[in-house]
Amino acid sequence: MEITTLIAQLPSNIFLILMVLMGIAIFMVIIIYLVKYLSDTAPFAYVNARVRSMEARLLDEHKFNELIEAGGISEFIGFLEDTEYGEYIQNKENILNVEKALNSHLTKVYQSLAEMSPAKSKKILKLFEKKFDVQNIKILLRAKYFGLSAEETFDLLIPLGTIPLNKLKELCETKTVEEVIGGLEGTEYSKILSNELSTYDQNKQISIFEVSLDKYVIKKLWDSVGIEGKEEDLFKEFVGSIVDIENLKIILKGKADKLPSDVVMSYVTDNGYELAHWKLKELADADSIETVIGALEDTSYAPIINEKLDEYESTKSVFVFEKALDNYIYETGKKLSRRQPFGVGPIIGLIVSKEQEIKKLKIITKGKLENLNPSQIRELLNS
Repeated sequence: MEITTLIAQLPSNIFLILMVLMGIAIFMVIIIYLVKYLSDTAPFAYVNARVRSMEARLLDEHKFNELIEAGGISEFIGFLEDTEYGEYIQNKENILNVEKALNSHLTKVYQSLAEMSPAKSKKILKLFEKKFDVQNIKILLRAKYFGLSAEETFDLLIPLGTIPLNKLKELCETKTVEEVIGGLEGTEYSKILSNELSTYDQNKQISIFEVSLDKYVIKKLWDSVGIEGKEEDLFKEFVGSIVDIENLKIILKGKADKLPSDVVMSYVTDNGYELAHWKLKELADADSIETVIGALEDTSYAPIINEKLDEYESTKSVFVFEKALDNYIYETGKKLSRRQPFGVGPIIGLIVSKEQEIKKLKIITKGKLENLNPSQIRELLNS
């Protein structure tokens, strides 16, 4: 007997009761959904109001045109003084001070976001701060590699992050790469660096330390969203894309430098978001850049790489791929911010917008330092 026939044969009062019960069930489902939605988004209400305020202070096209058209480095720095970066610029004649100001401001942005965010995103944002620890350690290693003094070294550092200021000053006093690594004993970075000392003794290339530090921070980020995040969590997709991009950069550079597969694999994370371990191994085993690109055919990254293939053929520089992949992270962040405008989305949107802004400012700074004209600087920004 069909359900419609069965319902028609029921007494009218029973049919009415069934309809009421069905209405209550639907109403309860809607209420449960709304409660869950509000419980997920309510903690972000204050944060997102602050984020919108921070977004309003991003530099607009008019300001960028003013900076590009600046008559020289001093005028360029002068134009920055009425922006959020102004409070960090201490010496208008020192070009390194501009880079330090930009990085210091970015660190403060991450710290502010972490402090105001709900617990579910706070830990991930705190992990993003660790990249400034890594940047300081890289500076220390390079400074000692090239024989810079304690004062010269400290001028390059960003005195922010999780490594205390007194420890950074102590590390600046070291004389060699080995002493820097020894001075980091007791920190989470000690073992990573110590494991590469024997390789450094053989080839004297500090890039092995830098790649290992990058891998460590990326893995910490990925482990955090993998364990604590949900599949629908935007941070998982955002961090996952970053992990994939960093792995791709390492593999592409490894192929360009003709490194063996096992060496390349030692510097990538075990798994990515879209690029699983077996796919990473396939890419690392490829015998050329072109083979790597072919193996990416069924991934989201194939169109990005293919679009730059002609440019790579003419320049033979993997930098063209790296820049395109970085732009993909920016576009991904903006897309995710629109997908969840009342949750974590605006935080991700601000992160990529601020990173992009600072990247552009660094390009303009470099252009001014090299006395490039405005049209040449615009070409660098658009390439």
